[in-house]
Amino acid sequence: MAVEFSAEKLLQVLVRNEAKVAELYTNLATQMEVGKGANLFQLLAEDEKRHEKIYSALLERLPDGGKAEVTEEDMAYLESLMENDMFADAEQSMEKIKGKYTKDEALEIAEKVERDGIMYIYEMQTLFPDLAPKEMKKILNEERKHLQAVLSRGMVDLVKYLRY
Repeated sequence: MAVEFSAEKLLQVLVRNEAKVAELYTNLATQMEVGKGANLFQLLAEDEKRHEKIYSALLERLPDGGKAEVTEEDMAYLESLMENDMFADAEQSMEKIKGKYTKDEALEIAEKVERDGIMYIYEMQTLFPDLAPKEMKKILNEERKHLQAVLSRGMVDLVKYLRY
């Protein structure tokens, strides 16, 4: 049975998360030594700020008032994703993660953030495949490169490949 889902709500989560992730990465960049992760986190922060702007603009371009028909199972899954999101309580989450971190701890946080971002993009593309496909594909590719950089823990300062 199909139910109505507010994809606008999902996109608003993306907007919020990109802003918070940019703030997180900026904070992490200041904690890392130059040549020991600072460059990576600064570049990631810049990308996330740009993604936030793109997602904000897409809010006004959502077809059908941002409503999409999904199965009850998909609705439960999407609601669960949003309720259990790392930034669901954004202010409290930011207070928790503003502490001091080692490079490895920072990379673990970044790995979760990037995996979640990729998952959300896939869900948006499934719900609205015709919504800014070029922009969504570009952001997806960037988020994948972010995850790759974070997973390549030993190569965090080889950030040149993050740029096209």
